[in-house]
Amino acid sequence: MKKFALILLALSLLTVSCRKDRVLFTDVAFVNAVSGVYTTDFGLVFNIVENASGKEIPAEGRLIMQCDVLKASGKGVYDVRVTDFAIPLTKDPIPAVETPEADDPLSIESGWFSGGYFNLLLGLYTRKGSEVKHLINAEYTFPTETNDTLYLRIRHNAFGELPLDPDDSEDEYGYSRTYACFHLDGLLPSGTEVPFKVLWKWYGEKGEDDEVTVEDCSHIIDKLIF
Repeated sequence: MKKFALILLALSLLTVSCRKDRVLFTDVAFVNAVSGVYTTDFGLVFNIVENASGKEIPAEGRLIMQCDVLKASGKGVYDVRVTDFAIPLTKDPIPAVETPEADDPLSIESGWFSGGYFNLLLGLYTRKGSEVKHLINAEYTFPTETNDTLYLRIRHNAFGELPLDPDDSEDEYGYSRTYACFHLDGLLPSGTEVPFKVLWKWYGEKGEDDEVTVEDCSHIIDKLIF
């Protein structure tokens, strides 16, 4: 499974620049790149004047970008120096299926809405040294006449590579974190207000037979506005 250096959002509060040039502030932001134009989820445009990340920055797609904001070069436009970036898993949700191929445990450590996406910081166990790529999807169930809630289930397929008991598998498995972004904009008509419930599975407590259980987890938001 490919891994990238995790850029935690908290770094925006902790990172300072050691360079001598003037820095307005250091930011970590989700941006959408279209033809080399980088727009944050809050509508700001980042004009990259220096790439100090040591990597080629994609001109298309969704990125997590850490940068020094150097100056305002227009209304809502800022010149920035990119110090690091990562490419999150970015997908459209798919309709729910009655019989999924797998529903393996994963942890949702945090989640928020921005830029038309439901963004998640996920945690999962991966086998050390393995090249197996785990599959993560989001499956939606539309509101009905009898249930007004929009459901989004986060599915994880580890293709058989997951510990039965994480506490007893530290030599074979490691805990990894990754960002995932699911595009919800347009899923329901603009202006729709619905309760929103996200569901996933994670490890529970050991049972009477000393085996670790896998439990259903959920979090509900009273009102999500499209």
